[in-house]
Amino acid sequence: MSPAAPSDGTVRLHPLTMVPEDGGVMVGRPDTGSYAVFPEAGAELVRQLSTGVPMAAAVGWYERTSESLLDVDDFVATLGELGFLRDGNEDPAPASAVRWRRLGLVIFCRPAVTLYLAIVVAALAAMSREPWLRPSYRNLFFTSHLSLIPVVLMAIGMVFVLLHEWCHMLAGRRLGLPSKLGIGRRLYFLVAETRLDALLSVPRRRRYLPFLAGTLADTVVIAALTLLAAGLRDLGAPAWCSGLCLAVAFTTVLRVIWQFQFYLETDLYYVIATALRCAHLQAATRFHIKAQARRLLRRPAQPSDPNWSSRDRAAARWYAPVLVAGYGFALGNLAWAGIPAFVRFWSKAAYELTGPGATAASITDALILIVLALAQLGLLAYVTVRDWRAKRRAISRQGAS
Repeated sequence: MSPAAPSDGTVRLHPLTMVPEDGGVMVGRPDTGSYAVFPEAGAELVRQLSTGVPMAAAVGWYERTSESLLDVDDFVATLGELGFLRDGNEDPAPASAVRWRRLGLVIFCRPAVTLYLAIVVAALAAMSREPWLRPSYRNLFFTSHLSLIPVVLMAIGMVFVLLHEWCHMLAGRRLGLPSKLGIGRRLYFLVAETRLDALLSVPRRRRYLPFLAGTLADTVVIAALTLLAAGLRDLGAPAWCSGLCLAVAFTTVLRVIWQFQFYLETDLYYVIATALRCAHLQAATRFHIKAQARRLLRRPAQPSDPNWSSRDRAAARWYAPVLVAGYGFALGNLAWAGIPAFVRFWSKAAYELTGPGATAASITDALILIVLALAQLGLLAYVTVRDWRAKRRAISRQGAS
């Protein structure tokens, strides 16, 4: 039940942000990540209520301006569902200090960006002179001990994945916005993710750097590792040292390429959606695809989400083939390479463990690879079940309301 207006006729609201968007104003609470697009008159009504204007006076202004009656109970209930209202004597949500904001300002200041650009240019120049520095799958084999390759690359890769997400977080926190790190799933891929819902509280042009910060960090990492590999070789370091640098650089290149699979809601997807001024492009597109399928099957249509804008609905029509092709490509790769490799891996592991030529070294290699594979499969299963339960709880709450 939503809080009712107090005896003095005012409505108490938490601190809210208001950002102009196409077709209205994005009103929200950055501390909870709750946002909704209001018509301009509706947003102004919320603003007046937040400054202490009595409900009767604010509603009177709204009805004179919009020349339409307002269902006050429904409007107050909507504010309550969004978490904008304060219960009774509840204090307003405190404006919590965002940690590491100053560090974010330093990391993404102009001199720092100039330095990053210089590193990338230097690495490109080195690659043009020395072909062995260029990214190649051959770089993965930096040692003859095969079991060390996945172990070392996974351990170091986790550090750089965290650096990628940390840069997303710092780019958001330099704007004074809260953020959270977590683990998610895209189709059958496990991903680390930074939740930056509070970006909706800043103008659109300021959202691009937080979205791109991780990929920019990856680019600088690739360049720095390439230059380090060249330097180590010039200093006469063991070959595996420069080889390891290039191996890690190559895996980072693969992560950059991954971002172009935007149908899996990668960083590039959010850049595209922001440029198209779409807040719910992926959801609207999935609904459009399901609606077309239901129409072909002659099943009754389902209502769409009223929060989707006309831009979301229009873009969904042309984005739908891209989404279907992207998912088809990913599933095709799974059938063509993923499943056969999976079967081959386990059959080879079983042979290494029980075959006639099994040795202590081969058994150790097989056990290490099996543990790594089971850990990844277990984490994927955990995230899948967690997301499924969260979706079920959300549906239950909607049904209860």
